[in-house]
Amino acid sequence: FYKRLRANGKKPMVAIAAVMRKIVVTLNARLRDAMIPQS
Repeated sequence: FYKRLRANGKKPMVAIAAVMRKIVVTLNARLRDAMIPQS
């Protein structure tokens, strides 16, 4: 994902920020999905 962003001409910091955001969104979704059955 990071390499693809870099290949598209994104600056390194911009690409890293996008990757981190993607990871955070994925983790939040997993946590949310894990919580639903218990409630």
